[in-house]
Amino acid sequence: MCTNNIKGRIVEKQYNTYKVQVESDTEKVKLKGKHFRTIQNKSEFPCVGDWVELSMCNGTFQIDKILERRTSISRQSAGNVTEEQVIAANIDYVAIVLGLDGGRNYSDRLLERLTTVAWNSGATPLVILNKADLNDQAELVRFQAETIAPGVDIIVTSVEDGTGITTLTNYLSKGKVAVFIGPSGVGKSTLTNALLKKDVQKTNEIRRKDKRGRHTTSTSFMFELESGGYIIDSPGLREVQAWAGDHDLDDTFSEIAELAQHCRFNDCKHEGEPGCAVQAELEKGYISPQRYDSYLHLKKELAFLNRRKAEKNTNVERQYEKQFSKMVKREMNKKRELKK
Repeated sequence: MCTNNIKGRIVEKQYNTYKVQVESDTEKVKLKGKHFRTIQNKSEFPCVGDWVELSMCNGTFQIDKILERRTSISRQSAGNVTEEQVIAANIDYVAIVLGLDGGRNYSDRLLERLTTVAWNSGATPLVILNKADLNDQAELVRFQAETIAPGVDIIVTSVEDGTGITTLTNYLSKGKVAVFIGPSGVGKSTLTNALLKKDVQKTNEIRRKDKRGRHTTSTSFMFELESGGYIIDSPGLREVQAWAGDHDLDDTFSEIAELAQHCRFNDCKHEGEPGCAVQAELEKGYISPQRYDSYLHLKKELAFLNRRKAEKNTNVERQYEKQFSKMVKREMNKKRELKK
């Protein structure tokens, strides 16, 4: 006997294994083969945070379908394949965690890139500058980060002395969900343990040479806090290839987007065209050359991504057309055979 239309939420994903919260219980589930075998885009597979519809037969649960996502954060799959990889769904905050302990755990350029990815999610970006106890100039970095991520709330934290933990907890209450993103070694798992007030996530020491971690978290989990909110701790991003649109870039570089409205030409690329308002402010020193270069680099990267998306969609359409044509020919051959 089977029971259908059971609603649950995915709280853990490890490769193709899922755990789903169903009312007060957590159940191991599998995918319904008939439905998910036809999916070609990985973004259509379930991820942590997804609300799903389940069925249960003989004590075994299976995911029948994913319910519509309110928000989702994605990145481009690592490598040369143009494909969306969804990290988490139905989130309220994308918490960008960066480290203040030196090395490559914080840079303006990394913050710009991750903020662009965060804006694309439909959720609210939030910047967490962690390990403040290891940096005497933590407040100066915060002021700098405010210019890099205008309009985004920035919290300075330290698990060692408790700085900012209460402030962060206040964001995560009454069912609010945040996903932690950022490179390994910035303390995402340590922050998770501090917010949960117990050690549930394994942590490792970072390398002294470049302050990088060793990817302690290899799966994605959703944890419930005492405040009523939730944290999704995701694996560190080895390769941050943006999956976003031009509007997300404009949100990250809002001052450049505003200036672009005053350029002489609507299609101005801000690379030397006459009457370019962005170039004028760059020459006056109101925009730093580093931020300008980062803007152009991300803009070109996203333009390339959009071209690859269009090419992929065209190829998929051609494949469907070929399959449909073959099917029609088979049916016509069958009819000819029957007439004989």
